[in-house]
Amino acid sequence: MAILIYAGAGSFDYITINEIFGVDYSARFGSWYRTKVCAVTPGQVELDGGVSVHAPYGLEDAEQAGLLIVPGWIPEDAVPPPALLRTLRRAHRRGARIMSICTGAFILGHAGLLDHRRVTTHWSTAGLLATLFPAAAVDPRALFVDDRSILTAAGMSAGIDLALHVVRGDFGADAAAALARRLVLAGYRSGGQAQFVDVPLSPDPGDPLPDLLDWMRRNLDQRWSLRSMGARVHMSPRTLTRRFERLTGTTPQKWLTRERILAAQRLLEAGDEPIGRIAALTGIGSASNLRQIFRREVGISAQQYRARFRSRRNTNRAPAGHPS
Repeated sequence: MAILIYAGAGSFDYITINEIFGVDYSARFGSWYRTKVCAVTPGQVELDGGVSVHAPYGLEDAEQAGLLIVPGWIPEDAVPPPALLRTLRRAHRRGARIMSICTGAFILGHAGLLDHRRVTTHWSTAGLLATLFPAAAVDPRALFVDDRSILTAAGMSAGIDLALHVVRGDFGADAAAALARRLVLAGYRSGGQAQFVDVPLSPDPGDPLPDLLDWMRRNLDQRWSLRSMGARVHMSPRTLTRRFERLTGTTPQKWLTRERILAAQRLLEAGDEPIGRIAALTGIGSASNLRQIFRREVGISAQQYRARFRSRRNTNRAPAGHPS
């Protein structure tokens, strides 16, 4: 894996991503990413905010990585270093995953990697990204997008969401959840960027909804409806929906579906529990429902997910195609 830095790159982007990918968690998870910090010219590089970072490696090392990460860029009237763009193009042609944080998507656009893909960036610059790169399908609502090896995140904190998504895909749901707990992060945030535009980032004191969410996570096998959710916190279905969306950025049913899928992922990794039993334990209902919803939400079948991650946990080995 390579984190690409350059003069003026987003310092917070780099620091948070490095905390996930640059720290060696192999003692906890059996193996981890081998991450290199790469620059056009190796040495000290000044990021934004006066933060200086040492990059021991050059772009030739980045070209060999399985995952390349690009932090935020200043998009207005700026052209990325041509050598950086060439590195990204060559790595992409080789089959590497390319990931951007916030306005780092503009660098991917200049490299020609956004064409005919669904992508995102910070909501305040999404219009500019769409104007500069009209062949890209810019989604200003998404926190992050993973589209055929091109991964883009909406902003600094959304970059953490995307990083945990990558960990979840490479090491499994339990590893991503354990890492999120260690770093005091949300393992998965439902909803899109709309939740962060003129909306409080934390619940009001005494808000009963956080306790409701915790209770629902512990009782996913129950049949939850808007009425039963509302009854638990003494709210009408309409009031519950409004306050739920205000807190989480998504609807109660979408949030519940995602929590059930995360629980199913953990059960699939843990052993040989039949699909029908997992569907019952997570409240999804039938095996056919689980298969359909799991493929829609995760992108692969439940059986493929089990085969990939159960064997990995049991053998305690690095994932196939493990990014260097």
